[in-house]
Amino acid sequence: MKFLLVTSVMASTSSVAAQDNTEIAFAKSVLASVQAKSIAENREYCGYLGRDAAGRLASGPSIRGKRDECTPVWPDALEVLASWHTHAGYDAGAWSEVPTVIDIEADEEEGIDGYVATPGGRLWYVDTTDMVVSQLCAVRCMQVDPRFVIGSEGEIETSYTYRQLLAREAEGD
Repeated sequence: MKFLLVTSVMASTSSVAAQDNTEIAFAKSVLASVQAKSIAENREYCGYLGRDAAGRLASGPSIRGKRDECTPVWPDALEVLASWHTHAGYDAGAWSEVPTVIDIEADEEEGIDGYVATPGGRLWYVDTTDMVVSQLCAVRCMQVDPRFVIGSEGEIETSYTYRQLLAREAEGD
């Protein structure tokens, strides 16, 4: 009985559950294709994913950004579903293992969701309908920066609301 209760609670509270598994797998593959370069160059990479004219999932151009920012180019040929970006290489002085307030606000402003890969190898989903970020897979599920130190940012939750992100960043300042 306890197992059934836990399962039903998890299913009803997961903002990721409604997300299409095909889209998630595609986003992970796109981010995996730039993760090593992002870590090696200590630069964010970003772009958009969506559906092409034939309805197939596709990614717009991959843009090389700066160490802590990236501005993707909107692909007119796609019906954009989400943004994606990496969080560059590991930096002991930066909070890079969780999407930022800026990440969620930028996606909300564009009316889309997002995906974020971290130097610790986490993959996050940014849900701008519910204003929640959720881990799709935990530390080391994607390529990891060899300099990454697990636990250096404290405990990382599996999800954060927008208000929790605001509080987390305020505490870090």
